[in-house]
Amino acid sequence: MDKYSLRELIISSAAYGLSSILGPLLILGLPSYFIDRSLGTKPLVMLIAVFTAFIITNVLLFKKVAKINRMMAENFPAPDVDKDKETDKKEEEMDIKQ
Repeated sequence: MDKYSLRELIISSAAYGLSSILGPLLILGLPSYFIDRSLGTKPLVMLIAVFTAFIITNVLLFKKVAKINRMMAENFPAPDVDKDKETDKKEEEMDIKQ
């Protein structure tokens, strides 16, 4: 993965994060404000809407982070630790022999 595609991934993730926070808040918050005003239950419906938006936002962000982690694991595989240990042992053996 080159720098351009990594930058694109970061920007798209930030945009998705912002939209997944503001989207549910606006979609649920604005109607709940007017419902509260018309029914006279000022904070009740708004609090329920904000709590619901919080849950939706967390689910959306969790799914996105899981997807990004999968993409990072596929494109940037972890170094093989066993090979590194074997290389270190061989280097130590060569140092001892010398």
